[in-house]
Amino acid sequence: MRARMVVTVATMAGLLAAPVALRSGGGGARAATASTIFDGCAAAPTPTKPMTVVVGQVACQYLTTHLLGDGIGAPFEYFVPPDCDPKFGVKCPTLYLLHGFGGDYTEMLGPQGTSPTSDTLSSGWIAAETSTPPAAAASQPWVYAHPSTWSPASALDMILVAPLGQTLKGGYGPDPAGQDSYWADWNPKYALNGSSQRYTTPPPRFESFLIDELAPFVEANLPAGSGRDYRAIAGVSLGGYGAYKNGLQHPDEWTTMMSVSGAHNFLFGPAPQPAGVTSPVGVSSPIPIAYTPLPAPTGAVPVGALPSQVGTFLTALDALGDPAADQAYFRGNMPPDLAMNARAYTATSTQAFGIDGFWNNIVQTQPADAGGIPFEVLVTPMNVDMEEAFAAQGVANTWAIHQGDHSDVYRTAWFRGLEQFAYDRLQHAGRSAGPLLPPPPATFDYRSIKTDFTIWGWHFKVDRQPVEFLTLRGVSCASLTLQGSGTVTVTPPPSCGFLGTPPVVNLGNPGPIDEEAGAGTTPVYGQTRSISF
Repeated sequence: MRARMVVTVATMAGLLAAPVALRSGGGGARAATASTIFDGCAAAPTPTKPMTVVVGQVACQYLTTHLLGDGIGAPFEYFVPPDCDPKFGVKCPTLYLLHGFGGDYTEMLGPQGTSPTSDTLSSGWIAAETSTPPAAAASQPWVYAHPSTWSPASALDMILVAPLGQTLKGGYGPDPAGQDSYWADWNPKYALNGSSQRYTTPPPRFESFLIDELAPFVEANLPAGSGRDYRAIAGVSLGGYGAYKNGLQHPDEWTTMMSVSGAHNFLFGPAPQPAGVTSPVGVSSPIPIAYTPLPAPTGAVPVGALPSQVGTFLTALDALGDPAADQAYFRGNMPPDLAMNARAYTATSTQAFGIDGFWNNIVQTQPADAGGIPFEVLVTPMNVDMEEAFAAQGVANTWAIHQGDHSDVYRTAWFRGLEQFAYDRLQHAGRSAGPLLPPPPATFDYRSIKTDFTIWGWHFKVDRQPVEFLTLRGVSCASLTLQGSGTVTVTPPPSCGFLGTPPVVNLGNPGPIDEEAGAGTTPVYGQTRSISF
């Protein structure tokens, strides 16, 4: 049996407080501070002043957000390759790139003005669109980390977009601004009017921002194609977590998700996987019981008084909640707990969702980053557990372990491979005639803690108070199986041709507290019901 490293919040904080330069994005110092990265960003467009698209170099742009603040500007960087110039009238695919702990969008695309000829580690994602490292990079990736060592390759007409994953000045969330978002919709329990309010605004909703504000803005203002067929998502470190988390929560919004040394599980333990079968006789209260949210023993996070790396990590206690009292909310945002959501198959049994990722072997051959080893030590067991979760669910994915630590000097040479993986699954001008992409699935599995959500065109509304998973299995136009509690209204998509009243499924009385310790993965949790159409 594999030895498992047990890490706690206190252990993580202690490591991060050590006098080393832990960074998520690269072997160099952080590219810019929070006070300077917004300088020069173009203002949000208006009906009378549309957005001016910059081609061939990195540009920064504001959009108006209502999910991260009340009508304030949210900045992001983008790169439009010359082949996607709006003058050509083409619609290109888009790869969304999420940065890591304590970072910003310059980690992914470099400062404004960065171009494919810029020979820096932060230009790697851009350079990978038109060049590739030699085969020798497989044994010595650090030698070929800089794009100047690469060779020309077939161009990938793909737009790159890098959002800022920090709470915004004047926006939602606790003071001070600039805290890591965890690329999640924050737990409303700790926001304005929540049962354990810690700050005086609504919760910032970064997950919803990506889908409901950023992607529509990009597709309306850049030469980007619209919808899932044109979208892929990737990230590094905390951004790798964000890519897998958002990809598995919304496999109907992205064709592909990719991770580089992702920090996939902040509960720091293997996630129990849902059983393959469920019991028709579940365990639930025979009578309704009042719901009482569990108190969070950790309390508010004094971010301003903590070393920056400790503060950025412990922000999770505001974003997601207490690991014990809010474990169900944590698990609803942890990729290993969502592994089954990639189980979506076409009529020919093709998996409709692409997954690729890698992490490094913690062997440092170059003295490039003193903090790279401790962080890769932390994320390695998370990635192993992630792969075990995929294996347990029979989910096909590509993964590798490369040489090095948690820094770009070991990672940049692999970016071309990731981009090619995404490009091969995206709609773009170079595709030949015939079936372009896997069609929407004929059958899928899915689980979520949300009480009102749409997945693959199906809408589910759950009437219950506790935070727990609703698990869906074998969803098709013919039938589906649900497991959980409360009552669930099921609305099939128009493509199923269902014309009747949406069925309401009774899964029994909810419990008095939130789901604990992964109980929802057991065959007898709540009630199980199957319905046919």
